This record gives sequence, C-alpha cells and structure tokens, in this order.
Amino acid sequence: MIRRTAPSFLALLLMASPSPAETARDLSARIHVDGFASEWTAGERLFGLNAGLNLPEEATDDSKWGPNNDINQIRVTWDAHNLYIAGEGKTWGNNMVLFIDAIPGRGMYTMSGLNSWSRNFTFDISDVAVGREFMPDLFPATWDGNSTPHLIIHQSGTQVSDQLVGGGLFLAAASFFQDQDGRAMEAAIPWSTVFANDADTRDTVVTIGGVRDTLRWFPPGRRLKIAGVITAGGDNTGGPDSAPDNTRGHTTDGNAFVYLDNYAEIELDLRRELPGSPDSTSDGIADWGIEPKTRVSFKYPPPIVGVRFALADLALSRPAFAPDRGEKVGFRFRLDPPLDPDRPLDALRTVDLTANVFDLRGRWVRNLYIADRRYGLTPLDPLWDVWDGRDESGHPVPPGVYVLRVVIEPNLSRITRPVVVVR
Repeated sequence: MIRRTAPSFLALLLMASPSPAETARDLSARIHVDGFASEWTAGERLFGLNAGLNLPEEATDDSKWGPNNDINQIRVTWDAHNLYIAGEGKTWGNNMVLFIDAIPGRGMYTMSGLNSWSRNFTFDISDVAVGREFMPDLFPATWDGNSTPHLIIHQSGTQVSDQLVGGGLFLAAASFFQDQDGRAMEAAIPWSTVFANDADTRDTVVTIGGVRDTLRWFPPGRRLKIAGVITAGGDNTGGPDSAPDNTRGHTTDGNAFVYLDNYAEIELDLRRELPGSPDSTSDGIADWGIEPKTRVSFKYPPPIVGVRFALADLALSRPAFAPDRGEKVGFRFRLDPPLDPDRPLDALRTVDLTANVFDLRGRWVRNLYIADRRYGLTPLDPLWDVWDGRDESGHPVPPGVYVLRVVIEPNLSRITRPVVVVR
C-alpha cells in the first residue's frame, strides 16, 4: 500500500534536505506522478555526459527506428517509502519498458514466453557468480497513448503478475503521444513492492526525529540495476533502442531478438539513517539527502556502438569423414563485422554460440554445445568446434548427409553446412 506521509515528515525533510535535488524522507510534495518529468532534477538523471568522449551517455537519435521511437533519459530517486522512476522519450505506436533488477541472483532471464508482455528480449545472466548479471525483477511498461502504465512483477520462470494502477501496489502515469516532446512514463513504487519477492527484506518499525514509521529494511549495501527499452507493440517482438546502450546492438527488424547486457547500477545504502544501527556505513535503508546521479555506475560506460554480429564462412575441415575409423570433422567460421583488438570495448565483446547437428529431414541428432560464451575477437575453439559423427547418446550415426548448424544466440544469426558421413 502506498503510504501518504504525515505533515511532520515534511517538516523534517525541509530541515534535513537543503537541496531539492536530493533524496529525502518524503518526496511526495515534489515528485508528481503525472507523466511529465519537468520537476525532476539533473541530479536524478541516470545519463549525463561521458567526459572522456565528450559525448552524451544516452543519445536522442540512436534508435534504429528514428527519433520518434527513442528512449532519451531515465530518472531515478527515492524517499523513505517509494522508489520513483521515470523514462523520457518517444514511443510513437510502440512501448516503453523500464527494467528494475532489485534482488541479487533472482529474476527474469528472458521476456520471451512471459504470460504477459512477452517480448523478444533476453538478459545477460552469465556473470551471476560475481554479481554482474542482469535479471530484472519487475518493470513498469506502457504504450503510446496509454496514460496508466502497468507494473509487471516477476514470479518465477516465465510467470509474471501484471498489475494495474489502482491496485495499491504502485502509482504510475504516462503521457506519450506520437511525436510530442516532453513526455514521460513515471512510477512511484513502494519499497515493499520493489522487494516483494525478496525473503531477505522485511518491514521494520523505527522512530526517527521523534516520528514513528514503518520502513522496508533490506540487506545493507543493496544496489539497483536499471535499463530501459523501446519495444514493438505486439507480443514476441523486439525493439529498436535501449538505455544504456547494449553491446550487441539492435536492428530495424521488429521481430529480431535483442540481447541486453548493460545496465546502470545505483548504490542505495552507503551510510546510516537509522539511529542505533550497529553498522556505521550502512543500515538497510536507502540513503536520504544524496543526489542519485552521484551513485550511478555502468557495467559498460555509455555511449556504446552496439555490434550486431552475423556468422559467415562456415567451413569444414573435410567434406566427408568416417567415424568408425576414428575420424572427426572440425569446423571454422567468421564473425562479421570484424573487431579491432586495439579498441578496449572490442576486447570485451562476447557472443553466445550454439552448434548442433540435424539429418536431412530436419530431425535433431546432437548438440555440440549450447550458448557457449566466446570472445568476439577469438570466437573459435578447436577443442569444441568438432563433430565425431556420434549422436546425443554416443552412438555412431548411419552413413548419409547431415547438416551442421551454428547459431549466435538468442537466434540472432545462423549458418549451416552439409557434411557427409561414410563407412
């Protein structure tokens, strides 16, 4: 339930927060959830200027569908009870989604197949062991002309709960209309909703400044990871733009899959707000009196030019081979476009590759590997890029013609070659 703060809280805010750009105990008098973000401040922007490149961290003209389908800015701030988030840009005929990853190691790995808001977006979960994965737990979403965004909350697998404004779990408004400037989607999401599926959080009753209140406590040091996208309007479609930029890019094809591997990360809790907290640097309450922008970092600092790899020149080590004589067939391929080893980001770019074998009727025979992470500069692995002529059970296949297929996941590009098995 969204709580309306007592007047005495506002008095405390005015005494404790000299700057209106700061987070505070209560922001309900400043942040108006109406679909227009003019009252938000520069200190609440996720994207500013990349000083090293002297370029904006998020361009207003980088969408594959042009400036009328472009996410321009995401703003974030908070108070004692709510996380406030806003997405600005244009969504002419399409959708905007703002992903929030709030719970470490939990959340969606894909939007594909969701029971509501299914889209062709998938997320980078490869670095979960070191906490650099992106697995959204919830997202506000709207479409062009809709004034009441939905809040989609992940449950498990591909199951989500699609919440509407007025249900008590959040407030939201949007004003997008075709090519009109100055429009936004805004949401006020209670911390209890943000962390609804987190067993490590709980409501705690505290007294601060003589005022008793119930706050949502979370493990000290918690961070939020955030990214936004423009999506096509229909289920099972992708989209032309993301913020921050992803490394694998977008296409003009609205049906193509999009791989999101970048996010903005915000430190929520670096100091103590609760009196008597045993920790001098954090206490499990989002800090007040700070500018959120000063807490923002990125997995990959934007702006980034995404590289949409395609597979080319799949070549076999031999056109035919005899597995019963111990022979194998190796294969090589090329990624296009080529990368530059002298560019730091190119040295970090990765692809997920799948290789499998089918017979001429299209029946599956064997997976050689699935979603194997490779660096874009060195995508070949002779130990794995080989077939020994056996099926998934380890038995030699009958003589005949088979099809070797290599795919850049999630189904971004594919290439095939026939190979002959002889005796």
